[in-house]
Amino acid sequence: MTAPSTGTLNKLNERATLWFARAGSAGLAAMMFLTLFDVIGRTFGHPIAVSVEATELIMGMMIYLGIGYTTFLRGHIRVDILITNMSARVQAVLDFITGSFGLLIAILISWRLWIQAISRYGNNDLTQIAEVQVWPYAIIMAFACMLMVTSLMFHLYTAARMAFGIDEAVLPDNASPLE
Repeated sequence: MTAPSTGTLNKLNERATLWFARAGSAGLAAMMFLTLFDVIGRTFGHPIAVSVEATELIMGMMIYLGIGYTTFLRGHIRVDILITNMSARVQAVLDFITGSFGLLIAILISWRLWIQAISRYGNNDLTQIAEVQVWPYAIIMAFACMLMVTSLMFHLYTAARMAFGIDEAVLPDNASPLE
């Protein structure tokens, strides 16, 4: 059984990542309509001048706003052909090992995003046409990446508890162990 504070933090992480994912979905809709109106405008000789810049910013935001919730739901692509027939405990050990590597990579990405955001702020970087400051978007992306890191930490914690026998290791519904 996990500590009550862990459950509360997990719920908070779920809510934060869900709201960020919803914002990313709204960005996708905005990008779709912006592209539609830009194409229509180009047909009549009046394109939207900032459509490329806005699309670039929205696309970066969409990726990072959605990645935390995808990680929370364990929705990333996973090749498990070899481990599906192993026992639940062995699967938990392998999840712990791969989760550790994933967490390390996510921390490195988050760290570099924070460095980029601070650099964008310090240099007062602007987009070329609309001259919009880039640093607020970079900070949002870096913070959203931190939510991916926290989701990975919760998954790693769960896998560790199962791998080390603290909690009972459970197989997914569609798995069959070779014992």
